[in-house]
Amino acid sequence: MWEVILESLLDSAKAAPFLLVVYLLIEFLENNAKTKSATVRLLNGKLAPLVASGVGLIPQCGFSVMATDLYNQRYLKTGTLIAFFVATSDEALPILLTNSQTAKVVWIVVVVKLVYAVLLGYLINLLDKRKLSTTYQLQQEGCCGHEMHEHHHSFWHFVKHPLLHTLKIFLYLFAVNVAFGLLLYYFQDAIVGFASKLGIFRPFITSIIGLVPNCSASVILAGMYTNSLITLGSLIGGLVSSSGLAFVILFKQKGQLKRNLVILATMYLSGVLIGMVTDLILSYIPMPI
Repeated sequence: MWEVILESLLDSAKAAPFLLVVYLLIEFLENNAKTKSATVRLLNGKLAPLVASGVGLIPQCGFSVMATDLYNQRYLKTGTLIAFFVATSDEALPILLTNSQTAKVVWIVVVVKLVYAVLLGYLINLLDKRKLSTTYQLQQEGCCGHEMHEHHHSFWHFVKHPLLHTLKIFLYLFAVNVAFGLLLYYFQDAIVGFASKLGIFRPFITSIIGLVPNCSASVILAGMYTNSLITLGSLIGGLVSSSGLAFVILFKQKGQLKRNLVILATMYLSGVLIGMVTDLILSYIPMPI
């Protein structure tokens, strides 16, 4: 049990530097209308889903957490957020690469997730009517209600809020990470055993595993594939629905339950669909392993 707590602490700590950088950036943007205007235009630009998909492929769950926080503050469109999520793989890619057999299929995972993330990102953005941040004038209050000033009087005044915000989110991530870590610790064998008996319906279960807001989910999926318990399509389906700890941040925002459930359902169905389609296509193509 203590190893679960330690792993949860490490997983949460991995996201902390990214969060701090983002909050420092946001603090700067909130106090600089001109820079904020340029950054918002970039985040809302035509290349946003493509950039999000490329960044999301980097095996680090901190990026999806970072994107979710930006989304909650209305700097990203929904499709751009989905592109981040779909491309995210956490620790799965390094695990697959360290195995001489599974390393041969990593390029398939990367290409499918990248193309799928870009397509979904642009499609959902076309349907997204959500109003984004377009007010570039200096606000009187920051994202958490703290008082803003155009010029800070000291370095500590500038970093205080980002540090406090990072600490708050870190503690929240750690608590949720421990809860789901213990769940996987005690019921992992039952989940893996059940998924291995579902045949063509495995993507339905692996996509649920992917939704678990814990970096261990991608590790379990990679391990299941390495041990031939699931197909490549099932693996991809699970990794597509996986977004690391991002859902913790997404559901933390109050008053957006319906919206968040729609995003959750979109991620799940996207994982199931690509998983089954990939398995269907690969049934006619010789596998690398």
